[in-house]
Amino acid sequence: MTDRYSLIAFCAILGAICYLATVAAVLAWQGKYAEALGFGGLSTGLVGVLGALVQLRKGPNDHPQGPTS
Repeated sequence: MTDRYSLIAFCAILGAICYLATVAAVLAWQGKYAEALGFGGLSTGLVGVLGALVQLRKGPNDHPQGPTS
């Protein structure tokens, strides 16, 4: 995956998280707590996908460089 496609995927998932969180807030404000909880769960799942995407982008052998002494 190129840098451009990674950025597009990151922005799409971030936008979906924001949208779902907004829908969940509106549903909670209307008193539909079970539905709001469901949308909150969907948002949490997308956060996990986003974390996996960032980890995939780093690669398994990339380690942060700390200060050398």
